[in-house]
Amino acid sequence: MTKSMKKCYSVVAKIMLMLVLVCAIGLTCNVDASAAGETLLNTYGTTYGYSGTCINLYQLRDANTLATLKKDYNSITLENEMKPDALLGSSARLISVSQAKNQGYYIPDNYKEQYVPQINFNTVDEVMKICYQNGLKMRAHTLVWHSQTPSWFFRNGFNGGSGFVNTSTMDARLEMYVKTVMNHVYTSQYGSVVYAWDVANEILHAQNSGWEAVYGSNKTNASYVKKAFNYAYETLEYFKLTDSVKLFYNDYNTYMEVNDVITLVNYINQGKKVCAGVGMQSHLGTNFPSVDYYTTALKSFVNAGFEVQITELDITNKGDTDLANYAYSLFKNINSIKKSGGKITGVTWWGLSDQTTWISNAAPLLFRTPGNAKPAYSKVIQAYTEVFGQGSTGGSTGGSTGGSTGTTTNPNQTAHIDDGWYYIKNTLSQKYLTVDADNADGWKNVVIKSGSGVDAQKWYVTNTSDGYITLTNKLGNVMLDVANGETDDGTNVGIYSAYGGTAQQFVVKATGTNGVYTIGTKCTSAAKYLDVYEKKTADGTNVCQWSYNGGTNQQWVFEKVNNDSSSSTQTPEESGSTETPVETPDPQPEATGLSVSYSINNWGSGYQVSFKVSNTGSTVNTWTVKVKKSDVTISASWNVNIDEQGDYYVITPVEWNSTIATGQSVEFGVQGNGSIGETIECSVN
Repeated sequence: MTKSMKKCYSVVAKIMLMLVLVCAIGLTCNVDASAAGETLLNTYGTTYGYSGTCINLYQLRDANTLATLKKDYNSITLENEMKPDALLGSSARLISVSQAKNQGYYIPDNYKEQYVPQINFNTVDEVMKICYQNGLKMRAHTLVWHSQTPSWFFRNGFNGGSGFVNTSTMDARLEMYVKTVMNHVYTSQYGSVVYAWDVANEILHAQNSGWEAVYGSNKTNASYVKKAFNYAYETLEYFKLTDSVKLFYNDYNTYMEVNDVITLVNYINQGKKVCAGVGMQSHLGTNFPSVDYYTTALKSFVNAGFEVQITELDITNKGDTDLANYAYSLFKNINSIKKSGGKITGVTWWGLSDQTTWISNAAPLLFRTPGNAKPAYSKVIQAYTEVFGQGSTGGSTGGSTGGSTGTTTNPNQTAHIDDGWYYIKNTLSQKYLTVDADNADGWKNVVIKSGSGVDAQKWYVTNTSDGYITLTNKLGNVMLDVANGETDDGTNVGIYSAYGGTAQQFVVKATGTNGVYTIGTKCTSAAKYLDVYEKKTADGTNVCQWSYNGGTNQQWVFEKVNNDSSSSTQTPEESGSTETPVETPDPQPEATGLSVSYSINNWGSGYQVSFKVSNTGSTVNTWTVKVKKSDVTISASWNVNIDEQGDYYVITPVEWNSTIATGQSVEFGVQGNGSIGETIECSVN
């Protein structure tokens, strides 16, 4: 080898080494995309509105789990605890109609029976309270489903051994159930957390269900589904929530049944649009469906004019690399559809980590354990940044939140407004931010009105530690609030019970005029601002949020309230308007130990059994349920390990649900083929 050849090889070797190092650095950047601050929350949560996960109450009760959840998600869906069997129980607990009315149940005029099944809202109430206190929103899942609705609900006298009722009786029961559940949510002080309902679930896959036994086996024109949506929408109308809460039809394998889904939703909406769109359950696999197959279906729903929420996402795979590649391609396509104007308003992963997936012996999620991300997490973030740019880690975002592109970012500096009482005047109309009501009960819109000095026009500014403000109205313990923390242009702004969460925080920005400001919403990371709708100036014009444009309909002046002796010197807390009620401690359970209950959903050719293990004694660190094999044949299960021992199945917990504290419970389920009786021999220790 000549000297010149050696020199040439040396140069080539150095170049190759540099390329290897550059590639290694690039790979590291891709794998650790979140190192720069991107999370699911400040990327997908900002642009789509909701970044969600599936959860159970026992997980929400754990402070560490809750803190981990909030880093990536602003929305939760209960896995099983809001389904009909969880609320109704395995057997009917009947109360009289008069008792039901006294407890707030909705009893329609055509309800002719003497008794009503009692509905257990304990878990739902606790979950809503946790969400409310932690700035989380909630998808309500689900009202009408064949798979986990107890058979007795469809039978005469609510007796599982009796015949099925007629359609008029079932119509009354359906209206009672839908409106009672929704009424309970929206009369709760925490009900504002629920922004969406899966009114009906998996209708296209119902077989031999109680619904079909009563109404017939129609799929794309199921009358009971249309009735359920109408009942639900009537409830939203009653509470004036039709602009802020959406109703969805939710189903799996939607990519295989696009035309049937579209036909069903259009049938539901005949005469009046009550169904916003489709919840695309997305239990996917890297072997099927292909990314293109899935996104073709998504485009079809968007093109049909439907709002789409991706509701139950997990991806069965052959390993970390396989999952990462598939997830990257999938979200590259989803993000492109969103950026092109597709109305996709949420992505919900079905579980916090592989520890809590419902799919046995699989690792289909972005985290191995809560907070311990897999390479797929960074690839999902990368798919976002390549389409929308960097996620929002500060006061603004370049991402599109309403399906439009080229959103203008407010270039102005954050301004400071001292704590205190103010009138807030719009510079275009010279009218004031006003609560459009005589009281502060429930959700009320905020509008512009001529100055009159009434309490509805007085706002107390409180600066938070991170540069935002809250605005408490003088009418009571209520704050300015973006409806459900949504991120779309045109989302209503109103008042709701004060909790100081993301939907109730705002950032004040300077303008080119001294003393004139814009007010950005934290739920959009200051991509959108308080806006007088369509630049109107008439009294009563709605105030909403809209992408920043710098117009005078987005400009506001803070005028000190100097002539109100009570408000100029007192904060809302000092004036008594935000007094916190003293809560009565929950009664302590008696130390009676473990118990197991179950509910059976039998559709003829198969069945599902949902078990609940409750603890009223001291904390236990493990438990075992034994089930008689002659009573049930288990072909699939979730949240447990299954072994066989003689005549019994021996069911033990997985790592994450082995401990049951005093007063708590865990749930699991099994499926089987064929028929099943009405009772099962089982025990727990």
